[in-house]
Amino acid sequence: MHSQKTQTAGQQTADRIARLIRARYPVIAVQSHEEVRVTEAIQAIAAQQDKALYTWTISRGLETCDDSETFDGTGLTDPVDVLQHIVGSDGEEAAIYVLKDLHPFLAGDRADPVVIRALRDVAAELIKRHQTVILLSPAVDVPADAEKDVAVVDFPLPDAGELAEQVESFIANLPDTVEIGVNGDRRELIRALQGLTATEADAVLAEAVIELGHLDTDAIPVILEAKAQIIRQSGALEYYPEQAAYSDVGGLDLLKAWCQQSETAFSDAAQAFGVEPDRGVLIVGVPGCGKSLTAKAVAGGKRPLLRLDVGALFGSLVGQSEQQTRNALKVAEAVAPAVMWLDECEKALGGNSGELDGGTSQRVMGTLLTWMEETTADVFVVATANQAERLRPELIRRFSEVFFVDIPQAQERQEILSIHLEKRNRNSSDYDLNCVAKATESFTGSELEKVVRGAIKRAFADDRRLVTTSDLLQIADEMVPLSTTMQNEIEDMREWAARARPASSKQDTGHRVENATKRAIEL
Repeated sequence: MHSQKTQTAGQQTADRIARLIRARYPVIAVQSHEEVRVTEAIQAIAAQQDKALYTWTISRGLETCDDSETFDGTGLTDPVDVLQHIVGSDGEEAAIYVLKDLHPFLAGDRADPVVIRALRDVAAELIKRHQTVILLSPAVDVPADAEKDVAVVDFPLPDAGELAEQVESFIANLPDTVEIGVNGDRRELIRALQGLTATEADAVLAEAVIELGHLDTDAIPVILEAKAQIIRQSGALEYYPEQAAYSDVGGLDLLKAWCQQSETAFSDAAQAFGVEPDRGVLIVGVPGCGKSLTAKAVAGGKRPLLRLDVGALFGSLVGQSEQQTRNALKVAEAVAPAVMWLDECEKALGGNSGELDGGTSQRVMGTLLTWMEETTADVFVVATANQAERLRPELIRRFSEVFFVDIPQAQERQEILSIHLEKRNRNSSDYDLNCVAKATESFTGSELEKVVRGAIKRAFADDRRLVTTSDLLQIADEMVPLSTTMQNEIEDMREWAARARPASSKQDTGHRVENATKRAIEL
């Protein structure tokens, strides 16, 4: 028996649109930036169901996709006119009408009640016919008046299967003079393309060939750089092609151990065993103590790291913020398996911010929380926060675990100093780090890095001599640590820490779970 070919995400979505058309849904709203890709899928559906296909844009009016027919819809550039034309058209003709970019007239500042009413008239009439209106646009915000008349479909970005087919097609169309060095395993190339539209994937492949003159694994860095620029254009996402490793993080042994254990849950073996992957981790604590570095280490170069700038999600138009949130999450799912980093999430999603912006931040958070609860994509969320008291309970509950990061203890300070010295090509064994650790009590990790950087800079200015322990001690003595300037705020954080696990076995803050076996023996 031959196994059936697994459908791509795009094929599955096209099949759903086909079912909705057969079920006589009068209006279907398809959200996608990829007009060409979605239109081709709808053309295939129209051919399968033996239906005429018309497309409309405000610039060209109504056009037929059948070249054999004589049809002039150039006068139908007004949205109301084309909707009224559809209502008054031949009700016996089986047809699909694809209206592109009608969304500005349905919501936001340009929303037109006449267009909304005309759309509802279309929905009421077409439910009796073998005709369907498809609203194709990059943003779908159905007004409350028409939400019961419209089925919404989110067309996904190309998945690995579709990108594999696209790479094959791209290579087949290359001139014979271009040397191809990816004839075997192309998974790394396809993984580098994930998160892009079909058009963007073709563009970055072409850019790589133009820059290198050939197509092989050397193209991957070029593709990743181009991909980083494209994702950055979204305004809310930033792609990190290079990340840290756990060895770059000093201390925080409990947090690192938990994150490493969570990584194993995403394997096929773990899934078969019945392990449910963790949705994410919330890391709260003192600024400069390694929260952001840990987020980068979780990705560790093995998974793409996407930093979600929550503040950049907010737009001035009604519904724009929620739409930008959904677009960012769609990219994260397409790039999966991936790590999504929410840095200082309390600034945009904490406190009573929703009361100051008409509830926009609450709706954005609601979109994010629903996605975290329902997504099946392998996206691990790492959120960091400094002001724990501003975190909303419903946000905290979405994470599999919450850790509190405190100021490093003496042994951890030695480890952090050693990491930063070795990183700058100094042998850490040449220094009395025990002495420096004692002199830097209550220093954060970032302040310890400043001590090392300051000592190296001072030695360079002093005729480029060797850096000494004395240099480290002098720089430390000149610094005023955060624990002094933010003493009250840090104490408040430590009071909150009872709600979170300690990130380090050395710290005495955080909620510690008593060993159940030991407790049972004592009883």
